[in-house]
Amino acid sequence: MNNIVLHNNDDIAYTCINNTFIDEYMPYANGSYVKVYLLIMRKLSDNCKDISISNMADSLELTEKDILRALKYWEKCGLLKICKDSSGTIRDITVTRPAAKSASDNINVIIEPVRKTIKKDKYSRTYTMSEIAEVAAEPDFSWTINIIEKYMEQPLSPSDVELVVFLYDNLRFSPELILYLYEYCISHGKKSSKYIQAVAINWAKDGVDTVEKAMQYSTRFESDYMSVMKAFGLSQAPAPAQKDYIDSWLSMGFGNDVILEACNRTILAINEPSFKYANGILEKWHKAGIHTLNEIKEADLAHVSKDKKEPRKNVPSSKKNSFNSYTQRNYSKTDYTTLEQLLNK
Repeated sequence: MNNIVLHNNDDIAYTCINNTFIDEYMPYANGSYVKVYLLIMRKLSDNCKDISISNMADSLELTEKDILRALKYWEKCGLLKICKDSSGTIRDITVTRPAAKSASDNINVIIEPVRKTIKKDKYSRTYTMSEIAEVAAEPDFSWTINIIEKYMEQPLSPSDVELVVFLYDNLRFSPELILYLYEYCISHGKKSSKYIQAVAINWAKDGVDTVEKAMQYSTRFESDYMSVMKAFGLSQAPAPAQKDYIDSWLSMGFGNDVILEACNRTILAINEPSFKYANGILEKWHKAGIHTLNEIKEADLAHVSKDKKEPRKNVPSSKKNSFNSYTQRNYSKTDYTTLEQLLNK
């Protein structure tokens, strides 16, 4: 990949940022926190001595709570020193020189308290109140909860908060990935904690650990899995056994269009959704080397042509029943004449 050359072609003022901050602190911080830090540095470079939480929130289009969380975060990282008065109001902020640390040290500074509460079972969701409180003390966690409540359009219940702890702690989801998870589920009309947890566990088991991977996974899930469920008239996500069937069909080399054709034929044949029946159709096609819709069409035509050429077996015109099981009598013309004369007497 070609390098991009940067040029400076104007004479306007610039804000200097310590390279240590860019290299070792910025990559691990929430984007909103970085914006707050940069704004503070901008005000200092402009020799601005007065700044307020509300003005910062207006400038960055954030809430005042977002600003306070960011300040607390950078104080914890050692980049700011914050002094408060007796009422708890921030009166003074001092910017300190970022200490050079390795990337692993920075990660430990930010998330080490969370690692103390990891459970033996990665997919367990049982926490004590102290464990929930310990995770909830993380600045990123509080920010995530705030955004989720906006998505859900209601305050989170204790069970909802516990789910976020599970995602943040056990599954090791980043705040950005957690927010995308909620956005994805809510966009599909699903706000249930059980549904959100099930989707998250599927992502974790399939190695989805970034927003980019989640976007790719959700696109594939819609096309490969949910399309099959819709073809069968089912609205829920596939159960593990159903997912295994679909995975096996994909591993055979079938495209989504051929799989849906097998599902449609299943419904027409037995009038009910059956993964086992559809599997039989697809396995038959696979053994015959049929993997495209055109090949299926050709096979259907060949089958019809074969039926027309084969002579039909001799089938009795009628079967014996209660009306023709007795021995038939044969009458001559003379017999009919005699019977007629007897009737006329």
